[in-house]
Amino acid sequence: MGNILMSIIAEVIRFYTLIVVANAILSWFIHSQKNIAVRRIYWITNQLVDPVLSPIRQVLSPMTRNFGIDISPFILIMFLQILKGMLS
Repeated sequence: MGNILMSIIAEVIRFYTLIVVANAILSWFIHSQKNIAVRRIYWITNQLVDPVLSPIRQVLSPMTRNFGIDISPFILIMFLQILKGMLS
């Protein structure tokens, strides 16, 4: 029973990681995109990802303010991969 639960959690983490990656990629193109479907996908992924990224951004903000790039998705993906590895 425990192995099944661990497998399900690992798959949820994998799927959430894909959502984070999709959101990060879409964030680069959304401002020049007029396609409604792409904007909706970005909005949905943003609703799923932003509550987790906001605390990371708050912690990183003083250190990364001058970078000009948001590294919080990268930090979240690293954390998710560590968490997934701990489940294995």
